Amino acid sequence: MSAAVRVTDVSDPSVKEMVLLSLAGELDYTNAERFRHDLHQAIGQDRGDLVIDLTDLTFCDSTGIQEFLNTRKIVQDRGGSIALANPHPRLKRILHLTGLAQAFGIQPTVADAVKALRPQQSAPDIHGG
Repeated sequence: MSAAVRVTDVSDPSVKEMVLLSLAGELDYTNAERFRHDLHQAIGQDRGDLVIDLTDLTFCDSTGIQEFLNTRKIVQDRGGSIALANPHPRLKRILHLTGLAQAFGIQPTVADAVKALRPQQSAPDIHGG
């Protein structure tokens, strides 16, 4: 049994028109529908750019990657951009091998992801250090 993925909104009011989400657990076919629901709740209807912190996402299968692609399309259709921060080495390798790393703007940290999307804004330190 996998540890279902949890979506946590860690947005900071100092980072305007940007949603910061943190994922934890495992994202696979068994929980993709719930992930999709939680993600859509978090990003709402009118929110801008999206940064997803993958530090605590321990597993992601092809269904999870498809959910990231679907999310990217939603965000882009609204005029926003998406960046993924700190994926585990295996997921990072898959994203690079499939050519998706560029599409998602993979960054080593949340701060780097925020800076990549909005160079004029500084990112909050969501991990306290």
